[in-house]
Amino acid sequence: MLNINPEIIGFIAGGLSSALFIPQIIKILKEKSAEELAMLTVIIGVISSSLWLWYGILNGHISMIVTNSVSILASVILLGLKWKFSKQ
Repeated sequence: MLNINPEIIGFIAGGLSSALFIPQIIKILKEKSAEELAMLTVIIGVISSSLWLWYGILNGHISMIVTNSVSILASVILLGLKWKFSKQ
């Protein structure tokens, strides 16, 4: 059996989860429209990532702390873009 550090697996999994937001952010910036963005999805994402971040902090899992912090940041960016382009 391979001796792989579980934090490496956590960084890969969390990194992929965080990367889910990038295409949406790019699409909104290109189109200058966030009409198609479902706010409920973003809100659920923020809550989920926040709980995973809390869990990571409580258990000292650096991969969960880093990747969920990135996910929360991306969600906040999406919320900001939604607010910005909804005002126009």
